[in-house]
Amino acid sequence: MKRFVSIVIGLAVSGLAALAQVERGGEVTLLEFDGKTALFAAEGVSAKKGDILRSAEETIFERLLYSGVEGINNGRPLMNKTREQLKTKDYAVNFFTKRMHAYLKQDASGKNVLSEPLGQAVTVPGGYSCVYLIPIKYNVLIRDLKTEGLLNQ
Repeated sequence: MKRFVSIVIGLAVSGLAALAQVERGGEVTLLEFDGKTALFAAEGVSAKKGDILRSAEETIFERLLYSGVEGINNGRPLMNKTREQLKTKDYAVNFFTKRMHAYLKQDASGKNVLSEPLGQAVTVPGGYSCVYLIPIKYNVLIRDLKTEGLLNQ
C-alpha cells in the first residue's frame, strides 16, 4: 500500500511540474526595434485558451529580464541580479503582477494592448499554444530598471 501511495504522489508531482512548464510560453524573437519600442513574436502556452496571451507576455519579460533575447542588450539579461538575489526587491518580486502591464504598448484609450495573434490557438500536450506579435515600451522598461538600480549594462 505504501508503494502505491508513493507512486501516486510521484505521478501527481510529475504532472504538476509538467503543467507548470506549460504555463510559461516558448520561443521569443525580436522582430523590430527602434530604441523606444520593441516588437516581439512570442509563443504563449497555457492550460487555458484565455491565458495564452498572458503567457506570451510573461515569456517576453521572463526572457528579457533573466535570460536575454538576441538583438537586445547583446543577448544578455536586462536584470543585473538573479531571481534569487531579488527576492526582497519589491520591483522584481511584483513585476509580473503589478508592473508588467505598464510596459506593454497600448492603443490610444490605454485599455487594450496592441498585440495580435499569428493564426489560431492550437492544442498541444497539456493545453494550447499560439504565437503573438507583442510590442513593448522598451525605453520605459530601461528607464525603470536604471531607476531601481537593476539594469545589467
